[in-house]
Amino acid sequence: MSFGYITRRFRFCASHRYWVSNWTEEENQAMFGSRTSKYGHGHNYILDVTLKGEVNPVTGMVINLSEVKRIIGAVVKRFDHRFLNVDLPWFSDLQPTAENVARVFWNLIEPGLPAGVFLHRVRLYTTESVFAEFFGDEGEAVFSKRFSFSATHRLQSDSLTEKENRDVYGKCNNEHGHGHNYEVIVSVQQLIDAVTGMTMPLKELEKKVRDFLNTELQGKRLDMEVAYFRNKPATSENLISFIREGLEQKLGPCLYRIKLKETNNNFFETGELFDGQ
Repeated sequence: MSFGYITRRFRFCASHRYWVSNWTEEENQAMFGSRTSKYGHGHNYILDVTLKGEVNPVTGMVINLSEVKRIIGAVVKRFDHRFLNVDLPWFSDLQPTAENVARVFWNLIEPGLPAGVFLHRVRLYTTESVFAEFFGDEGEAVFSKRFSFSATHRLQSDSLTEKENRDVYGKCNNEHGHGHNYEVIVSVQQLIDAVTGMTMPLKELEKKVRDFLNTELQGKRLDMEVAYFRNKPATSENLISFIREGLEQKLGPCLYRIKLKETNNNFFETGELFDGQ
C-alpha cells in the first residue's frame, strides 16, 4: 500500500513544572534545574501532526485539511493557556515533558481520525531548538536539540587536477577557504523514563554533543586541522558522516538522526530520512 503524508501545524501556550514527588529538592534541582519552580515555566508550543493514508482518487486528498483542523484543533484547545500539571488530568502522575506531552497528544488524536487515515508522527517543539517526536510506540520517543558551530573549509579533492577542482567546486575551491555558521540537529531515540519522563536529560545531551563539537570542529579549518579530511574533501556530506561517527562514540546506539544545515539553502541528513515537512 502506498501512503501519502500530510503535516498540519498547530500552536498553543501553556506552562508546566518538572518535579518528582519522592525525590528531595536537591535531587529535583540536579535533574531539572530552574524548571522545578512550583509556579511553573511557560512555552509557546508548536505541534506538528503528520497523518498518512491513501490519496482519494476523487478529491486528491488524504484527508481534507479543514477536517484535520477541526479534529486536532479541538484537542489542542484543551491544552491552550493551561498549567499542564494542574489543569489536565493526564499529568497528575505523568511528568509533562515534551516526550510525554507528544505521547498524550497521540493518544488523544488517534481515536478521532476517520477510517483509512492514520497518525504517522507527533512532533512537539518546546523552543525553536528543542523538540520531541512520538511515533506510536508507547515506550519510546525521539528527542532532538539544535546546536551550532563555526568553521571554515576549502573544497578540494586530491584526486582531481587543479582545473578539475575549480570546475567542480567553483568559488568554494578558494585556496584561502571560506566559512559557515553550521547548525546541527542531533536526535536520540530511547525509552521514555517512567520517573523523569525523558528519553535523555537535556543537560546530558547538551554536554555530550557540545564536548564533541567544541573539541573537534568549533573554530577549525576543516580541510587543514581535522585529520578526517586529510584524504577526503571537506564537503558537508563528509562532514555529517564525521559528526555521526563522533557522536556515536558519545551517545551510543540511541543516536537516531543528524541534520546539518550549511547555509539557509543547503541541508544534509543521515539516519531516519523522512522529515514530513
